[in-house]
Amino acid sequence: MAADAIEQIESFTSADYVGAFKRAKPSESQMEMLRVHLAAPDHTITARHLARALGFANWNAANLHYGKFAGKLCNELNVTPTTNLSVLTEFFKAPGSEYELRLRPSVIEALKELGIEGFGNWSPQEELGIEEPLVEGASFTVQVSAFERNPVARQKCIAHYGTGCSVCGFNFGGSYGSSADGYIHVHHLKPLASIGEEYVIDPIKDLRPVCANCHAVIHLRQPPYSIEEMKSMLNGDTNA
Repeated sequence: MAADAIEQIESFTSADYVGAFKRAKPSESQMEMLRVHLAAPDHTITARHLARALGFANWNAANLHYGKFAGKLCNELNVTPTTNLSVLTEFFKAPGSEYELRLRPSVIEALKELGIEGFGNWSPQEELGIEEPLVEGASFTVQVSAFERNPVARQKCIAHYGTGCSVCGFNFGGSYGSSADGYIHVHHLKPLASIGEEYVIDPIKDLRPVCANCHAVIHLRQPPYSIEEMKSMLNGDTNA
């Protein structure tokens, strides 16, 4: 029965999913999950990443919430897979790693046809240390987490604080015009390595928009400079 269900799911077209999405009427939080998933690299994400992006307490809570919507889709499409999420995703797991959920191609096409777009631009580089020149002949390393710049958390942080740098006030759009509107780095006040996997990121308390220059200087020291220390340095306090 399960194998037959998967074969049936794989035969669904984007038109099938468009109709099912319209009938299932996802809630706003379920829409956020779809948008985050759509924005992920290769439309692939883990339940733990999804939980962090949307503020769930743990991966299981995110999995249950996503699965609830998938169950509605299963009803609309009259299919009964062993795992409801199979109607939306394919599952992949390398030895010793977490399950990765990849949106099915027909689902991706259906979301696009419905005008649903991913939140933000994910990049695999956001999970690595990125080296860029600070001044000629020097370099720095900024440790950037995928969660610090995940689409939903980034959006909520910027909606609250705006796109001006929290340290120096610089605004890219104001200086470079409309092509740079909305561009800003988002800095995590507490390094993820120090707060543990179960910590739920609060976009208002834990994140701040900062320009690229200030972000670079923040990470020149370990632990990083605080926003208050950075402001003191700008004001000429060399003891910061």
